Amino acid sequence: MVRYIAVDSGKFATKFAEYDIKKKCVHKYSIRTRVSDGDFRDDAIEKATVVAEIDGKTYKVGNGARGAGVNLDTDKKSEDHKISILTAIAMLASSKEKDEIYVAVGLPAREWANVSKRMDFKEYILPDGDITITIKKNNKSEAVTKTFVIKGKYVFPESIGALFMDETIGMISSSSIIGVLDIGNLDLNATLWQGKELLLDMSATEELGGSILIQSLAQELSTITACDELVVANILKQAPGDRCLPDTGTLKEEQLEESRKIIKRVLKTHADRVKKCCRSRQWSLDVIPIIAIGGTSKDIADELKESFTNIMVLEDSQYCNVLGYLRMLCARIPEIGKIIPIKEIKEEDKESEEKDVNKAEDVA
Repeated sequence: MVRYIAVDSGKFATKFAEYDIKKKCVHKYSIRTRVSDGDFRDDAIEKATVVAEIDGKTYKVGNGARGAGVNLDTDKKSEDHKISILTAIAMLASSKEKDEIYVAVGLPAREWANVSKRMDFKEYILPDGDITITIKKNNKSEAVTKTFVIKGKYVFPESIGALFMDETIGMISSSSIIGVLDIGNLDLNATLWQGKELLLDMSATEELGGSILIQSLAQELSTITACDELVVANILKQAPGDRCLPDTGTLKEEQLEESRKIIKRVLKTHADRVKKCCRSRQWSLDVIPIIAIGGTSKDIADELKESFTNIMVLEDSQYCNVLGYLRMLCARIPEIGKIIPIKEIKEEDKESEEKDVNKAEDVA
């Protein structure tokens, strides 16, 4: 079977998506970018975690893997990213036949612009020839061996996905100038685009992602009471109006109110630092549209809108890159050759699909 898959392996999560050419829709998924030693005998595999054997070594991949996750550096050419990407592809591949898979992945814009780095990354992350991976998805399932070949390899610059969303694709022309703020777990990738061309000299990568924000906020809130980064991460998941230290009955109302003010101030300061980065690259912020994507952009959406006068924070922002890669990939494949719809399959279709899969397994 021929498959069309895109993978965006970030510092926190690996997002991946597949285009279903029969149903004309997209399926998207996410797994934590965390890798440690694994064992197929494991009978307590955590949620959102798989065990996979790749090149003769067994790994645990996902939320339950031990350790802090990938090293917080900007190098995507790492073993953890490779294992995460290959595992994501294997999760979608068939166990009943050898799939031919077209794959698109992303690389930070500055590294992507270096042809040698881009080619080295492509060959390292996406091997040639048959790839055989044994994978166990949960405690109840048996380990399944899958063999596939990567028929087409594509590497796109991170943040370009923002230009291919339904909300933005109509804004693109040969003369359009658009700024994209891709705010992930570690980095801010601030890229400027003329049409679909990257203006590299006016783009920048800074350590202004979610991890830096959480560290700063934890330090500030610790002036009220001991507060670690895990608590802060949970606070940011709340609606903006509900963000304060957890009310367990041990803090006074004045302390809770002070925590609300601190959170607002730290988030606004972070948004202002993002704006300062753009100004340092000579962006004409008053006259160009700004698009924000990445998980952290949703956390500070209100503050970004206060700092920038003409910014659009995209919905489903953490998936924008991977969906954009998938659209670009499919447009380049002769069998498809167009901008695909990126709607997800409906729930009733999912149920029907699951029945079809079960039926096929029964027949097999």
